[in-house]
Amino acid sequence: MQASLFGQQLTLMEELKASTSTAHARLQTAPFFQALAGCQLPLESYVGQLRAILAIHVVVEQASAHCVDDRVRSVWSADMRKLPLLRKDLQYFEPRTVADLKEAVDVALQATNALRQQSIEAPLAILGWLYVLEGSTLCASVLQPLVARAFLLRGDDGMAYLRNDGAAARYRWAEYSQRMNTLALETGERAQITQAANELFARLEALFRALYPFQQESKAYLAASINPEAGRHPVPDDARELQASVRAGDICWHRFPYFAARYGERGLGFARSDAAWQATLYPYPPAQVLQQVQWLGRVLSARGMPTLLLQVQLEILVEELASAIPERRAGYEKLLPAAAALHAARSRFLTDAQTQELAAAFDLAVGPEWRARFPHTGTLLSAAVADECGGCEKAVDSLRTWMADPRHFPAAWIDAVELTLAQARQQAAPKAKA
Repeated sequence: MQASLFGQQLTLMEELKASTSTAHARLQTAPFFQALAGCQLPLESYVGQLRAILAIHVVVEQASAHCVDDRVRSVWSADMRKLPLLRKDLQYFEPRTVADLKEAVDVALQATNALRQQSIEAPLAILGWLYVLEGSTLCASVLQPLVARAFLLRGDDGMAYLRNDGAAARYRWAEYSQRMNTLALETGERAQITQAANELFARLEALFRALYPFQQESKAYLAASINPEAGRHPVPDDARELQASVRAGDICWHRFPYFAARYGERGLGFARSDAAWQATLYPYPPAQVLQQVQWLGRVLSARGMPTLLLQVQLEILVEELASAIPERRAGYEKLLPAAAALHAARSRFLTDAQTQELAAAFDLAVGPEWRARFPHTGTLLSAAVADECGGCEKAVDSLRTWMADPRHFPAAWIDAVELTLAQARQQAAPKAKA
C-alpha cells in the first residue's frame, strides 16, 4: 500500500517531503550555512561546493537523460539542467585559482561513484536524487543574498546556480511535481525512490561538513580545482604552473574546433586537467616521462583524440609554463622529447609530407565552408591511421564514429573522410607490414 496521512493517500511528492524531512533538517545544521550567514565562510568552501555539486549534477543529469526506464525520462526536462550555470560560476572564479579541500573532494568522489553505480543497478533511484536537487533550487532565494554579502558578489557573478526567478521557478517546480505525481509506481518502487533521496541528503550533509570547518593542511591543488570531474590526480602545487596549464589546454582546444564540437564544455575541462597532470611530469626521469605520455596517448587515441593532439598540447604547455616561470624553462623542456617521440611514432607510417598532401586533398574535397569550420581534419584523420598502425586498434574507429556521422555532416564530407582514411591506410600499409 502507498503511504497515507489521516487516511488520505499521499502523492509521491508528499511522501518524499515527509520521509526526507529529518535528513533535510540535519543538512541545514551543517556549520557551512552558519558560517555563510555570518560572513565567515572561506572562499575555498564556497567554490569547493560548486565543484562538488557540479560533479554530482554531471552524473545525475546524464543518467536522467539516458535512463533505460521511460518513467525517469518522462520526468526529466531540459529546463532542469544546472550544469551550464555551475560551469558559469566556476568560470567566474577561475582567475583566483582557488585551492581544493582534500576531504571534501574525497566525499564528492565517493558520492559520484555510488550514484553512477546505482543509476545502472536501480534506475528509479534517479527520481529521488532529482527531488533533492530540484528542491535545492527553491532555497536559492535565501542563499543568494548571503553569498553575495559574504563574497561581495553582484548580479549573477559566481551565483548563476543560485539564481531564482521567483514565479517562473515556482511554475517549473509545479510542472515537475505534476510529472512526478502522475508516475505509475509500485509501493516498493516508491520506497526505493524515497530511500535514494534520503541517501543523497546524507551524502550532501557529509559534503557540507567536510567543506567547513577544515584544517589548513587540507587545502591543496587537485585536478578538481580545474575540472571537478577529474578527481584527485596530481596537478602542480604552484598556482602559476596551474594557470599556465589551463591556458595550454584552452589554446589547444581552440586550435582544433573538433574538440568543442564533439566533446563540449566537459571536454574542455579534461583538456585542462590533462595539461595540468602533464605539467607535473617534468621532474621525473626522461624514460618515465615518455612512458606516461605514451600511456596517455594510447588512452586518448582510443577515445577519438589522435596522439597529434597530445603532441601539440605538450608543445604549447612547455611554452606557457616557460612564459609563466622563465627560470624553469630548462626543466619544462624535458617534456619536449616525449612530444617528439609521439611525432616520430606516427612518422614511421606516414611522413609529414604524406600527411600534408592528404590534408590538402581533404580540404579541397569538403570546400572552404567546412574547411573553415573544422580545420586540420585531414591531418587528424591521417594521425589516427598512423596511431592505428602503431598498435592503437580503436584509433580510426573512435574518430570515424563522429567524423562520418550523417547527423553532423553532409554526404560530401563523409565521402572525403572515408577516402582520406582509405588513402592513408594504403600509404601506411607497406611500412606497417615491414
